[in-house]
Amino acid sequence: MAAKKRDAHKDFNRFLDQARDRFQKFGKELNVLAKKGEVEIVKATKAGKIQLDIMGLGVQKEKLYYDIGKKVASLNVKKKLDIAELEPFWKKLRKLEQNARKKKRELSAANKKK
Repeated sequence: MAAKKRDAHKDFNRFLDQARDRFQKFGKELNVLAKKGEVEIVKATKAGKIQLDIMGLGVQKEKLYYDIGKKVASLNVKKKLDIAELEPFWKKLRKLEQNARKKKRELSAANKKK
């Protein structure tokens, strides 16, 4: 019986040694993967920041277009600007303004009926 106990004890110790070796190997592999993951996260973060910067520049550009358009429209109203290529836009703008005034009158009439 003592021999069986010793054999079981040896088997158990061998199992523990193998498990320890496997866990150490697993730990090393996990460390390598973690470092690779960290590098990928840093790369993705940098790429994301650059994309946000590009989007911010696009928004600034759109705002500048808006501001230029406002300035051009105000110059046109003051009759200080005469560019033939813009005439179709002025016609559309006048049509939109007419429609807006018409809708405001409709709204005013609808509110009076109440």
